[in-house]
Amino acid sequence: MKSYIIVDSSKIIGKKNPHLFGSFLEHVHQCLYPGIFDPDSPLADENGFRKDVLNEIKRLKPGTVRWPGGNFSSWYHWIDGTGKQENRKRKLSYADDITREESNLFGTDEYIRFCRKVGTQPYITVNAGNGTALEAANWVEYCNSSGNTFYANLRKENGSQQPFNVRYWEIGNEIYGDWQIGTKSAVQYSQVLSEFSKAMKRVDPSIRIIAVGMGKHNPDWDRIILNSARDYIDDISVHVYIGRHEYFDSFGQVFTIADHLKKMEDDIIKISEEKRTNHRIGLALSEWGIWYRKGHKDDLDEVYNLKDALVFASSMNLLLRFCRTLDFTHQSMLVNCLGLMRTRKDALVRQTIYYPFVLFANETGDTVLSPDVWSETFSCKDYRYFPWPTFDVDKDSFQIDERNVPEMHNVPYLDVSATYDSETNKLTIIVVNRHPEKDLTTSVDLRGYSYGNTVSVSVIDGPDVYAVNDFGKETVKMEECQEKIKTGSFQWDFPAHSITMLKIQLKKQND
Repeated sequence: MKSYIIVDSSKIIGKKNPHLFGSFLEHVHQCLYPGIFDPDSPLADENGFRKDVLNEIKRLKPGTVRWPGGNFSSWYHWIDGTGKQENRKRKLSYADDITREESNLFGTDEYIRFCRKVGTQPYITVNAGNGTALEAANWVEYCNSSGNTFYANLRKENGSQQPFNVRYWEIGNEIYGDWQIGTKSAVQYSQVLSEFSKAMKRVDPSIRIIAVGMGKHNPDWDRIILNSARDYIDDISVHVYIGRHEYFDSFGQVFTIADHLKKMEDDIIKISEEKRTNHRIGLALSEWGIWYRKGHKDDLDEVYNLKDALVFASSMNLLLRFCRTLDFTHQSMLVNCLGLMRTRKDALVRQTIYYPFVLFANETGDTVLSPDVWSETFSCKDYRYFPWPTFDVDKDSFQIDERNVPEMHNVPYLDVSATYDSETNKLTIIVVNRHPEKDLTTSVDLRGYSYGNTVSVSVIDGPDVYAVNDFGKETVKMEECQEKIKTGSFQWDFPAHSITMLKIQLKKQND
């Protein structure tokens, strides 16, 4: 069977939020210390940041970076991380089921400095566990107020005369779970959410408030939030982690992300119609990633292979298709803990999933298109019928009988996204060839476009689907080149187990 891709300029899904592809930092499992902040490293700058890590994050260009958690945020009192570092109190962090020591050396001022150094927007998760609405409102004042008030003046005393202008604020983290400090029911959380939002927006009405959601895990939670507190929020979030050891089944889990987002979209539309309101509620996938080899009590230094990168890229293709409602996504996490990178004291390695993140965050345009794709297909397990299809530690130990998982069929080997950039007038096509052994020769037909005979190409590949990158040896990497193509329709060979980006400069209509 021959493969075909048709990209039609008239088949538009919608506009992409420029902040769509972001990442996540948490005070956990060597992510922040020493992954980002390590004054003792020979690679640290004058502020204690790892220079090599910052340079890689600049290349990644995440739209927003969520901080300080995660579970950590349900315990964190932001005032502890302000003032001179030598005066900050070292405390026990009991934010989840692992008690740690927190130095508080990395706080709000350091976080804002980090965001400015790497060129990303801040996205703060406030403490809705054992924190209060007053504490959250004071944090907004510290970050955003230019007035002559206590917390605004405290920021100035700490060295920042101008406000930080933090626009995105998430109220709590997974507050529905008993692993959190301050677990709450949906009704309790709705009340907390409303009070936090009122207090925070009275300090700065321009901020956006993101609520904690659950997606398919518990749709009733989302409906209660949307019914009770929708006037106080701008987005509702969900967390989804995926990953399997078996090659083809790994791709079946990509559909679970779609299931969560579609369920939330439907509820938002239904409740908006019932309440007859035009107030838009967006979606935030504020934690997502590939996590299946290690349990939470491990160091979570996942080593990703090429198969994981293919699943990762297919997931990001999927996220583009939700562009009309999906405002934020935060890959979990930036460094070491489920990281895009891993570090040692004096070295860094880019994980296999680093490279697709670069493509999607840097190269996709502002308009998402709906390509038509035909290719050979495969079958895989369909985990959409189960509520928590995540962990695969020690081969499928998350208490689901794998024998009873149904299969889905006719899943195309080629997974494709297409976007148009109105600023550069370029078309970007990203193709994941999920076949583990076979190159796929494909006819690519671009309809409604006029273009030249040159295409910019980036290919992410490795020797086999289980290839990994390690310190001193990166076997999975991205190669870039320029190639010639025919106008109208052209043939392209997509290598086995690869991710390929084709970027084409379009001609202006009067050229």
